[in-house]
Amino acid sequence: MKPETYDIQPQGYCLRHTTECQNLDAMSYPIDLDANDYAGSYSSWFLWPMFSFQVYPGNVLNTYHWRPVDSGRVVVWRGWYLTDGSYSEIIRNLAIQDRQTTVEEDIHLVVSVHKGLGSRDYVPGPLVLDPSCGVNSEHSIRALQQWMREALNHD
Repeated sequence: MKPETYDIQPQGYCLRHTTECQNLDAMSYPIDLDANDYAGSYSSWFLWPMFSFQVYPGNVLNTYHWRPVDSGRVVVWRGWYLTDGSYSEIIRNLAIQDRQTTVEEDIHLVVSVHKGLGSRDYVPGPLVLDPSCGVNSEHSIRALQQWMREALNHD
């Protein structure tokens, strides 16, 4: 990712994150940059309340679907897809690599935050709302909090 190109935009009940990618030659799978204008980019969309998809460089699609079990547990289904829908050992290895790195890190972060939110000492802090909607902006968190408040206030 090129941090200077990272853009976060809440749109309706969708969160969109986009960025140009750097070091594409260091990717763990081959990328055909001539496939289309976006083949070297990354995009992510979170669709409220429990689905997201990411398009990785090379037009690799990854999906997440969260299903709550109870107030402390959730099941996550993931899918990996290519534009032609065929099985690929490269994509299988990419999914394993992602699970062992990014997802493993995210699981620990989410568990830690969940514990903290349940603490009697928890006090919400201010969010970083970068007007340029860059990589350090917490606009997405603000939008998610607003959507949650709206959902809880609906009958």
